[in-house]
Amino acid sequence: MFLLDPHRIARQVEALPEVQRAEVVRELPNRVTVVVEERKPFTLVHAGRLHWIDESGHVLGREAQAVTPPTPVISGLSEAELLSVGAAPNGKARDALRLIRALLRSGSALAIEISEIDMGYGDGPVLYTVNGVEVRLGAEDWEERLARLEGVLAQQTARDGHIRTVDLRFRDQVVLQGGR
Repeated sequence: MFLLDPHRIARQVEALPEVQRAEVVRELPNRVTVVVEERKPFTLVHAGRLHWIDESGHVLGREAQAVTPPTPVISGLSEAELLSVGAAPNGKARDALRLIRALLRSGSALAIEISEIDMGYGDGPVLYTVNGVEVRLGAEDWEERLARLEGVLAQQTARDGHIRTVDLRFRDQVVLQGGR
């Protein structure tokens, strides 16, 4: 019991991808308790293969089966960009996580209408809705642009109009392209 190093054991347990925090407690005379806080999968990232990440961007592991994630899938990242998320304070993967959090904060139905966020473009993310609408969001003011997008989609649904693309990259202007 006295030879156990609780801090070393906790560090080893925390090295597992699924573990956020671990604590080891010695209880004399003959008990050791390990308390583990697991990381929770937040969304999937398609970077060559599907990978689960938590809300902070920590890679949890690959997903081999078909699943429906609770948030949009992030695409347009290389595997190197995905693996550097935990170390990099900014970058495309971090921006995608910020965008998902903005969608969830909005409290609107828009959060479940977006199926994918493609970060592979230089002028900002491209969103894809579950109905196949491509949305060019632009590189800034996402919360305001998401609010405009929600209004545009609601108007088009009310009019029974079908749109193929929505371009929100321009300040105070929405460009729609229709089609079937």
